[in-house]
Amino acid sequence: MKILHTSDWHLGQHFMGRTRQAEHKALIEWLLLQVQEHHIELIILAGDVFDTGAPPSYARELFNELVISLNQLSCQLIVVAGNHDSVSMLNESKNLLACLEANVIAKALPETVSEHIIPVKNSHGQLEAVVCAVPFIRPKDLVTSKANQSETDKKRDLLNQIQAFYFEIYEAALKTEEQVNQGNDRREGDVEQDKDKLNDRVMEVQGNLFDLDIPIIGTGHLTTLGAKTSESVRDIYIGTLEAVPAQAFPPFDYLALGHIHRAQEVAGNDCQRYSGSPICLSFDELNREKSMVLLDTQTMLHLGKFKPKLLPIPTFQTMKTIRGEVSDVLQELKGLVASLENSDDNKTVWLEVKVITDAYLSDVQKHIQDIIQHSAIDLLRVTRQVKTQVIDHNNDAKETLSELSVEEVFDRCLAASTLGKMEQSQDEKNDSNEILELKKMFKTCVSSLQERDMAGNEGLGSVKHRVPSETEADVKRKPEP
Repeated sequence: MKILHTSDWHLGQHFMGRTRQAEHKALIEWLLLQVQEHHIELIILAGDVFDTGAPPSYARELFNELVISLNQLSCQLIVVAGNHDSVSMLNESKNLLACLEANVIAKALPETVSEHIIPVKNSHGQLEAVVCAVPFIRPKDLVTSKANQSETDKKRDLLNQIQAFYFEIYEAALKTEEQVNQGNDRREGDVEQDKDKLNDRVMEVQGNLFDLDIPIIGTGHLTTLGAKTSESVRDIYIGTLEAVPAQAFPPFDYLALGHIHRAQEVAGNDCQRYSGSPICLSFDELNREKSMVLLDTQTMLHLGKFKPKLLPIPTFQTMKTIRGEVSDVLQELKGLVASLENSDDNKTVWLEVKVITDAYLSDVQKHIQDIIQHSAIDLLRVTRQVKTQVIDHNNDAKETLSELSVEEVFDRCLAASTLGKMEQSQDEKNDSNEILELKKMFKTCVSSLQERDMAGNEGLGSVKHRVPSETEADVKRKPEP
């Protein structure tokens, strides 16, 4: 059986005011071709199917069309929720999707671990794999708050609960093969005795999943220690836990992870992977090839382990960043315009410009617009990066608020405060610890607000992780989700 791992589609995303509908539609068309070409029988979508808790109607339509098309191609689908997804929205169509061979797990269910166990059979009805489908975990799903508990104790308890939850599901998966066969025997009670004997013999020979080399595949939507993020990745905290160590997971034959948009291995293990997002969700992802991960259970059978293969995803929307001093930026822009004029490709280029200067240039936007007018360039963002980072209310560089992230604004305010300006003293270590603690508290507050938005105001807005570009830009744009 061929299995495909993907994640972080963010259907319905608006990228600086631009819709991604055409890109996602092209992505689905490409995916359906891959299913046919590689004879893929299962797709695992590891979280963040949608960009908000209340996605636009076209995003839901695309998802439904994907489910129907995969069903027509005899390809199963397993979807686990991410931190952007709404539990209630995914659950509302869960039973209907199950009729189309699409399993949805929207919430961690420690009381009914069996809900997370999904046996996967091939077209002949034979068990090929068992998936431990674990979605984004919210602290309230696993732990109960305790009075007077320190921050360290909270982190330790939460990590222990997450690890115990994963191992409980993993242990249940080990028994699945026997349970599946027993279920088959009950349903086939009226079949000939010879066939019953054959089934009994099969059960006896197969024993358990380890003897059969039937792979157990885990999923997760979280941050692992050492994972490299991008600016489009919203910091998520499971309580106050920033990241989960790779050692906390059971010995899955493959761990399909989501949340990090850059495709990468975890701790040097090619069978613990983030598939990454299928399209660029921020400009800093441009230099990374987008891909999905293809697995083959036959390889597992012969070699005793998976040999993941990456399927490169074509670019559906051209994006580019130009960075440098003013003169260099304008020169490169002219070259880009000339190359587009000589190209047969009529696709629009989404452009980001980063001007490096200490001076506050109010007319740089006009110069850029003069060069790109009548071209196939859509200017999405212009930002200024100062050469010096001197923190002063009377800073000659006149840095604007829109050029900073939420965290950078907090850091600047903290550094400019009395606490930040304390002179070196014998209590320097204590002062540093106090500043670090304040930063952690701020991140926890931001995370809590994001989670509350997702839970209570489904899609009506969330704390922005990034602030849009300069207010001087006359490009119409909406805040990033």
